[in-house]
Amino acid sequence: MAPMKKLSNEQRAHLEKLVKKTRDVNERNRVCVILGRDDGHSPIEIAAILRISESSVYDYQREYDARQKTINDPHAGRVSKLAARQEDELKRHLSQTTYLKVSKICFYVLEKYEVQYTVAGMRNWLRRNGFVYKHPIKVPGKLDPVKQAAFLNKYDELKANLKEGEKIFFGDAVHPEYQSQSVAGWILKNEVKTLGTTARQERLHFIGAIELTEMQVLTKEYNTVNAANMIDFLNMLADSTDAKRIHLILDNGSSNKNKEVQKYLESQTKIQIHYLPPYSPNLNAIERLWKVMREYTTYNKIYSQFKDFTEKIRDFFTTSVVNLKEMLKKRINDNFQKIEINPLQTSTC
Repeated sequence: MAPMKKLSNEQRAHLEKLVKKTRDVNERNRVCVILGRDDGHSPIEIAAILRISESSVYDYQREYDARQKTINDPHAGRVSKLAARQEDELKRHLSQTTYLKVSKICFYVLEKYEVQYTVAGMRNWLRRNGFVYKHPIKVPGKLDPVKQAAFLNKYDELKANLKEGEKIFFGDAVHPEYQSQSVAGWILKNEVKTLGTTARQERLHFIGAIELTEMQVLTKEYNTVNAANMIDFLNMLADSTDAKRIHLILDNGSSNKNKEVQKYLESQTKIQIHYLPPYSPNLNAIERLWKVMREYTTYNKIYSQFKDFTEKIRDFFTTSVVNLKEMLKKRINDNFQKIEINPLQTSTC
């Protein structure tokens, strides 16, 4: 067999990129053969490494030399039954309309194009064209992306112009419930795991604040969250740091935004509150602390007595936040998720 033509720098760069990117095993093998031969390895060596036949190595080399072929010809069953124009139309339709069942897509294609697909065939078509079966992201119904973008601009400006002796805190209340919370985990396919629940519906109440630069966490437990307890927490926050000024970011909850709290704020100069846009928990960094708290205390856990649950929650806020500080620095930041509204439209058939 004639020796393989030496690859140009452009060809080699393209193949090096392709071998890292492709998910097709056959394409990967073809590219590895071409690169291996270009490196000077013999067909016998390449066949042994890739665990393919020596004749395949020769075929892959010959087909690449002749027409730069790097992927197997599709099997007859995988050739799309739709014309290119029809495929483009279907992809646009499916990007706008979400179907819960593949059989409904088959019915749509049959009605629209008079082309019949099996469920398995349509499932393969969907995967080849970049579709996956997944949940939409739930967002607050009244979320306003424009107001969120405006807040982020103001926040960036606040950070950029933060003076010496000023700190930014994110604050919120959290109400851990005395109830197990089921979350997914790795379980044997045919094994069923169970998680007990509690009959009592009790919960705790905490107000907290977090500063991201030093990962300073401040929390206090209350019997309820109201204006009086919010003012008590604000006084504690003011006394907890030697910062000359505290910029506290809060949501628009009734305990945060009422006459009593406003009157308190007007009576002092250390704390300045910046309110988030309505329905914007994604812009409050302390929500990520609450998520870590649940991971360590309630996810897939059941407590036989309320006092055990209470001790675990309190221990998290008094001890764990200190021991986990380095981990919290990695997980809690102000790299906020920017949500763009893309409403889900489901099929009617």
